[in-house]
Amino acid sequence: MTAPGRAAMRRAAAVFSAGALAAALAGCAGLPLPGTGPGAGPGAAGAAGTAPMALPVAKPALRVGDRWVYAGRETGEGAAGGSTVLARTVTRLAGDRVELAQVPLDPATHRPTGPARTRNAKLSVWHLDPAARSSGEIRALVFPLAPGKVWQYEYWIAGGARDVVTTYRYRARVEAPETVRTPAGRFETLRVVHEGEWSRPVLEDGQPSVRTGTVTTTYWYAPAVGSWVRLEVDLRRPDGRRELGVVQELVEYRRGD
Repeated sequence: MTAPGRAAMRRAAAVFSAGALAAALAGCAGLPLPGTGPGAGPGAAGAAGTAPMALPVAKPALRVGDRWVYAGRETGEGAAGGSTVLARTVTRLAGDRVELAQVPLDPATHRPTGPARTRNAKLSVWHLDPAARSSGEIRALVFPLAPGKVWQYEYWIAGGARDVVTTYRYRARVEAPETVRTPAGRFETLRVVHEGEWSRPVLEDGQPSVRTGTVTTTYWYAPAVGSWVRLEVDLRRPDGRRELGVVQELVEYRRGD
């Protein structure tokens, strides 16, 4: 294979890895929280989002019919470009498990642009099944939460023409409370920072090798409303350049009956 061909394959693998990570993490954002955007009850975000924070924070209680909308954007060399909007609705609850219907929306009109897809989540660690073949858990929020709590985890995601496996290893910590504003309102949150690395087998001049980089994922979780209200991902290449950046915020909420 020529050098340009090898470079193209490496970029394709990197873009897939970044895209799969973005899909997995973007898929995670989706517990209910009152907001002041379209579809929210009057004053819901202001009342619930700014309530005093009781510690430690237990896992959220959901209702069938809870619906929320998150808007996201990507930056970096592996970004798809543009903005994305997803609506998720709780369709079934069974102990620690929740079933969600996920629908892509038009960023301007918030009308559906595709069919609903079923997603399944485990609430005690808020792991949502990734949109690719994978193993392990994305342990986004290990309840109960309190400042100073730490945990470690790893998982892998596979895909692409050669079913390339990328492994992610994280150390997470819960930091101090922080007030956050999003299009849905103002919220008292706990900032949860995940710092880690990714690794992926590659061929360098025909020889097997391993490429590594860093990744930082930060969640701003609002315990008064049972969701994070902001998510940021920073995926870096071995040379420090940004492969992918993701920012996702809550923009709309409706509580189920």
